Amino acid sequence: MRIQMEIPEEDVRELKALMEKLGIDTYKELFSNALTILYWAAQEVRDGQAVVSVDPARSNYKELAMPCLNRLKRQSRSALADQ
Repeated sequence: MRIQMEIPEEDVRELKALMEKLGIDTYKELFSNALTILYWAAQEVRDGQAVVSVDPARSNYKELAMPCLNRLKRQSRSALADQ
C-alpha cells in the first residue's frame, strides 16, 4: 500500500533532523518506529496502565497525553464499568 501525506515544510525539516539524530534512513522506518510505540502505548492504556516519563532525580512523572489515547482510556473505563 502506498500512503501519501502533505505536511508543512517546517515539519519536514523537524522530521529529517529527528531521523538524523535517531539514525533512521527512510520515512518507512520512521513510520514503523512511530507505529511501534503507538501500538505499545495503546495496549498499555487498554490494560489500564499509564504511559509516563519519569524523572528519578526529582521523583516525579509526566503522563503522555494524546487525544487518541485519552479516547481509548475513556472507552476502556466505560467497558470495565459495563461488566
